[in-house]
Amino acid sequence: MSSWALRCPNCNSTFTHAQVEDTLANFYVPAKPTFPVGGKTLDCPHCGHNHLYQETDLIYQAAASN
Repeated sequence: MSSWALRCPNCNSTFTHAQVEDTLANFYVPAKPTFPVGGKTLDCPHCGHNHLYQETDLIYQAAASN
């Protein structure tokens, strides 16, 4: 399943923020999750670094094909 990911500025690891639902609309133009005004503070699951992310930081990751 495809997902929206974020990249930690501290350790440069990419981690999943949200799954992209399997809908026809998302097949053509996947909808980004919304963030609160001013951004969302999250901890990196790899190094624990706390960072303020913006909606523009989201990276689309396509599902791996077999």
